[in-house]
Amino acid sequence: MHSEAHLTSLVQDIRLWALELGFSATGIAGIELGEDEQHLRGWLTQGLHGEMEYMARHGTRRSRPAELEPGTLRVISVRMDYWPATAADPWMILND
Repeated sequence: MHSEAHLTSLVQDIRLWALELGFSATGIAGIELGEDEQHLRGWLTQGLHGEMEYMARHGTRRSRPAELEPGTLRVISVRMDYWPATAADPWMILND
């Protein structure tokens, strides 16, 4: 088992690598959703995912990552901003 210091260092390294690759934010989470899995199911059942059909694919594997990839312990999510840095702030445009 790895020490807490090793895991903290690994998280910092992953976040740094993500920044180097151009991602603007990184999150690392456990795989247990608890009651959030029921909320996801209800959200999908109500069709609130609209045209995002990929949200409904794979059944429970979206909410249980270990079913998709056995042995999964954590999920790493990254965000990449695609709004050009040279573009005007959309909130300023809306408020104009």
